[in-house]
Amino acid sequence: MGVWDRCLWELGFAICHQQLERMLRFGERPLFVCARDTGLFISFFGLLLALSFLRGEKRAGMPPPAVGLLCIAGILFLAWEGLTGYLGWRESTNLLRFLSGAAGGAGLAVPLAALVNREVWGGDVSRRVTGGPGDYLFASAVLLAASALYLLRPSSLFRLAQLWLLASILGTIWTLNLLLVFLLKPGRGSDRRKARMFTALFLLALELAASYGLHRLLAGGGPVIPFASILGRHF
Repeated sequence: MGVWDRCLWELGFAICHQQLERMLRFGERPLFVCARDTGLFISFFGLLLALSFLRGEKRAGMPPPAVGLLCIAGILFLAWEGLTGYLGWRESTNLLRFLSGAAGGAGLAVPLAALVNREVWGGDVSRRVTGGPGDYLFASAVLLAASALYLLRPSSLFRLAQLWLLASILGTIWTLNLLLVFLLKPGRGSDRRKARMFTALFLLALELAASYGLHRLLAGGGPVIPFASILGRHF
């Protein structure tokens, strides 16, 4: 296993249990976090990009009621799937774990995108996130495209899947830190925004380091990193 893969597995160790049987595989090669975390991060960050950073920063109002209900349903689906599986009430699958993670991530991303647009970009609260057909279709297309990669999982796109998952994990945590910084210390302006972006980046590094150290302490060691030749189940 090369340096790139080892670094990804070390990063995944900071945020995930990394049970091999619960990871999505591209051929024989597993990703570095579980199926539920994969769905959660790629859908959350993908929708944040679609609804905030790429084109929706001026829409800072909460989503319409119908979209809000879909968001609540996605979060409840994630909670139901995770809780019932953890309690042993039913046998889950990686497909169901991925879909519940994606649904929950999407449900959380839409209202948080409105907060990011309001606090970070100074958007108009009278203009709703996903308030227009174009925004809704664009966000849906981004979510479906990202999900398709991890549902179909062609072996030739394994590196792309790793890279997008890495960007989604780091981007999600960084964005949440950025929102927190703005909520704790309101104020806008290009200079302040840049400083707070770097502050959020510093917090990201600090949180990952602390989580990694704590996990390593509790687990009594680092991650068990598999080689590409290890076979496992597909969902």
